[in-house]
Amino acid sequence: MSTIWTVAGIAWGAISYSYSASIIGTTLGQPSFTTYMGLDESNSKAVTGTITGLYYAGGVFGCLLNSCLADRVGRKWTSIIAYIILLISSACQCGSVHVAMFIVFRFFVGASAYMLYLTTPLWVVELVPPKGRSITAGIIGLFGVVGYIIAAYVGVGFHYLSGPSAAQWRSPLAVGCAPPLMGLLLMPWLPESPRWLLSKGRVDEAYRIVSRLHRRPGFEYNDASEAEFAQMREQSEREQTMDNSWLQIATYAPYRRRAILVIALPFIVYTTGNLVITTYAASIFAGLGYDATQCLHFLAGIYLAGIAGNLISLTYVDHVPRNIIMAVGTMSACIVLVVETALVASADGRHGHLAGAAAFLFLFLFVFNLFLEGPSWYYAGEIFPTHIRSKGMTLNVISFSATNLFWLELSPTAFANIHWRFYLVFICVSFCNAFVIYFFFPDTLRQPLEEIALLFGDDTQAVDTSKSAEGGNDEWVEKEKAGQV
Repeated sequence: MSTIWTVAGIAWGAISYSYSASIIGTTLGQPSFTTYMGLDESNSKAVTGTITGLYYAGGVFGCLLNSCLADRVGRKWTSIIAYIILLISSACQCGSVHVAMFIVFRFFVGASAYMLYLTTPLWVVELVPPKGRSITAGIIGLFGVVGYIIAAYVGVGFHYLSGPSAAQWRSPLAVGCAPPLMGLLLMPWLPESPRWLLSKGRVDEAYRIVSRLHRRPGFEYNDASEAEFAQMREQSEREQTMDNSWLQIATYAPYRRRAILVIALPFIVYTTGNLVITTYAASIFAGLGYDATQCLHFLAGIYLAGIAGNLISLTYVDHVPRNIIMAVGTMSACIVLVVETALVASADGRHGHLAGAAAFLFLFLFVFNLFLEGPSWYYAGEIFPTHIRSKGMTLNVISFSATNLFWLELSPTAFANIHWRFYLVFICVSFCNAFVIYFFFPDTLRQPLEEIALLFGDDTQAVDTSKSAEGGNDEWVEKEKAGQV
């Protein structure tokens, strides 16, 4: 349970990211916001595009900053810095008195939110034991959906605030200060990544953390955790002499293969149509004939369907290979979208077809979260070795940001011109991508992070667990017994 509570504390970074990313939809939809900021038909589309685009531009900046900080000051202090920036910029965004001020602080909100989006899974996969890593890391995806649900229902609540008032858009933004504040308050009780500590020579601290979090409940000592620590330590010593530059990632074949996979993963996962459906859900429901209030309730409802999928996924993710989970998820989302497209195409104003189309949007998010939401957070963090893991995660999150920007900028025009046919793009690409995942993405289920190198051909850098376990930790075991660790 200690590991679960620790991961839950770290996962506040996921809530902070998802709330900040989704609450802007409520803000831009409030007439009081457009009036206060002086937006009209001549400039509203341009300003809205700038607000959206600078959030993702800030995200790219935050990812690059994170890749430097995570290796220098650690996963914990990087999160602290991100929380502080997010708290201050969220407060300033809420208090904006001019659209230029709002845009500037939206950039910093994006930078800090993406730092948390990157660091949270990186920190968790380095902290938890191999057995059960799918479940504990899956908590991150669960908390991410919780952030979306909170944002959706805050939007619903302030929709009923009577009369045009700045409180309609300021208050939801003010609520966005709560997740980073909670994350900061939890920091004193959260341990640093033991693998990062080993990379800095802080072996005693690393051993203490692994001993506490990786042992079986009720056992003072555990052979598996001792062997795992010996493996971490030996691999860390080897990595001290390895090149961790961007050039090495580009030129060394096993690293380059990893880089291609983590760049491709967000495109594959979010080209299922998830980004477009969740971002433009209110508009999609409106197109199906529902009024504004119903659309807001439906928007919140699809996230509830999503969290149901997350909860169910925790029962099986530690038993099914990663590539199978993601391939089945991609194909399942494709099938659901086929039915959704058929219902919309044949509706012609018929209530039954429109209601069915709305129901399948709920089913789509349920299926997506059942299979894809969890692995999309932690898979990239699993496949890179410690000394370049932060850079690998940076590539993954920049790709996620670029995928966001591409589909969200394209979608309004596509829906306006080709309507339901736009879904056919996602269907065709997802059908092919399911096979790409199955055949080209290695399975990392229950494998120690140090042994995953064997899957990519850099076997000279991997450590044999059985050899490392033989007397590898005697010094630290004896020191712990003596109370010195």
